[in-house]
Amino acid sequence: MTIRESVDEQMAFFLYEKGETVQVNGVERQALIIDAMDKINYYDDKVIRSQDKLQTGDLIDYQERKHLLISQVDQNPHSYRGKMRACNDRIAFNWAGNVKWFDAIIEGQDFSIDAGTKMMIPIGSLYVYMQDNAETRNIQLDQRFYHTHRPFKVEGIDRSMNGVIKLYAVLDSISNYDDVENNIAERWRYETAHTYSLTINNGETANVLLYDVLQLNYTVTDNGNPVLNPAITFTSSDPSIVSVDNKGKIMGIQPGQAIITARLTYQDTIMDTITITTVETDIHNYSITITGSPTIKKGMSASYVAKFFDSGTEVFDKSGIWSVRNQDNSTPVMASITASTGNSVTIKAGTQTDYTNKYIVLTCTLSDDANIKAEQLIQIKSLF
Repeated sequence: MTIRESVDEQMAFFLYEKGETVQVNGVERQALIIDAMDKINYYDDKVIRSQDKLQTGDLIDYQERKHLLISQVDQNPHSYRGKMRACNDRIAFNWAGNVKWFDAIIEGQDFSIDAGTKMMIPIGSLYVYMQDNAETRNIQLDQRFYHTHRPFKVEGIDRSMNGVIKLYAVLDSISNYDDVENNIAERWRYETAHTYSLTINNGETANVLLYDVLQLNYTVTDNGNPVLNPAITFTSSDPSIVSVDNKGKIMGIQPGQAIITARLTYQDTIMDTITITTVETDIHNYSITITGSPTIKKGMSASYVAKFFDSGTEVFDKSGIWSVRNQDNSTPVMASITASTGNSVTIKAGTQTDYTNKYIVLTCTLSDDANIKAEQLIQIKSLF
């Protein structure tokens, strides 16, 4: 009796002693899994053996990865045996807004899934291997998909290998309808398009001390809603003066000035900039913003709040002095201050008939520097 015959006849024992729980096409099975080769290789192929039926194209969950059974299946009275390879990507195909994801083996080199077989693949081309099933049979020529944030178009479909579908795809152009970040082609043709915004919150300019670090604060929104953990690429116009890392952390390298640009990595037209100056001594750059309604009704009151910033970073040890005047500097002033603190104020509009649709100017001046101020234009509206 050969060793293989002995193993085959004792399969139940080996499965009990050494078997592992896997899922074959979503169904739990016991199987023996061993390396297909003595040496570690790029693909890390495995041999799977089970008493339950296996067939080419089976999708097998093993060690938290999807594997595709890529070989013919060796069958005997005691077991089924085949070779499986880990899927290295999940790709999406879009059918008029119905997006389906598929586990796939994607090859951009010159080797096929059959050992020893070479295929000359042009640069910018891929072979994609997936399970041949009712859903993948809907894939058509010229249909597009994304792999590593790059678009590809299907130019060939081969179903000659029972259980496995092979696609030949070439690099394509990005469409405005593509969701590049999430690797979904044509997504915005059938869904609401995203409108992204990126804002650096440190202001238009900021200083960083020589050899010191400044963290850029930024906000990314999508249709007005905050985006969590956005992919952003930061660059410096002169890294020898100001450097920046991929988290927006700035360091002053030598005295001078550079422009830091932040772009959405996969929507690179969405960007913001800030001018950073490396200084040898700390220099303050204060600014003020006022928030509140741009209109106030006659005889009514409205409240406003001031925030204070130093080089774009909000500070809380500053206060302001409030004043109000007519836009044309005429008298009497059409509104008055009824209450104020260092960072807030309440004003009340007058009731004269000719005040309607005229403007007043609310001013907040930094209490310890009269040159630093912010103004808000407010229109007086009729009660009705």
